Amino acid sequence: MILKPRLQDLKIIGYYLGKIIIGLALTMIVPIIIGLCFGEANPTLDFIIGIVVSVLCGHILMVLCHTRSDMNWMHGMIVVSLAWLVAMFLGAIPLYLSGHWKCFLDACFDAMSGLATTGLVLVQDLDHLSYAHNFWRHFIMFIGGQGVVVVALSFFVKGSSGAFRMYVGEARDEKILPNVIHTARFIWIVSLTYLVLGTLALGAVSVWDGMTPVNAFFHGACNFMAAFDTG
Repeated sequence: MILKPRLQDLKIIGYYLGKIIIGLALTMIVPIIIGLCFGEANPTLDFIIGIVVSVLCGHILMVLCHTRSDMNWMHGMIVVSLAWLVAMFLGAIPLYLSGHWKCFLDACFDAMSGLATTGLVLVQDLDHLSYAHNFWRHFIMFIGGQGVVVVALSFFVKGSSGAFRMYVGEARDEKILPNVIHTARFIWIVSLTYLVLGTLALGAVSVWDGMTPVNAFFHGACNFMAAFDTG
């Protein structure tokens, strides 16, 4: 199948990859909210451009490759592999538009570094980076730590036996709950609970140390997301 893919194979891969892309695009809503809260017009526009490009790419794939066929194990592994590469390119768009990366390749490096939770960065003039872009740098670590496919399964892929094949394709086999989609959502519930508790703890310590409450809890959230996923 890998060496001699049929048209149907390509359609199945493209269709499910489109679903994952749209699921990833929805995560950019969070930095858009951050940008609006802090009154950052240009950074907010960067993420709006990023989400529009991502949704268009995902929608085009789903329309061109529309199929009712379910995926097999090989399809699942290929979709997951491509999803990580696509997530890197799309996640790098708002970073590059910020002007704090010398080229798009540097932005891609940071995006993959975040998704892979390694923490290596090429950002320039970090002290003047916007709240929205700084949050995104840490948020993609949080996304990568839970798994790109887990994001899609939690918020987009519903009622498909292909969901389990994508889940296993990301080198996972644990099923805390009988349904893999419910398992993915449970993983996010636990992670978000830890995020809230960690942010409150780090924020409270920072306030006690003299930092303003807004900065204290913002950086508390960013530091926890990075530390929680070894970034």
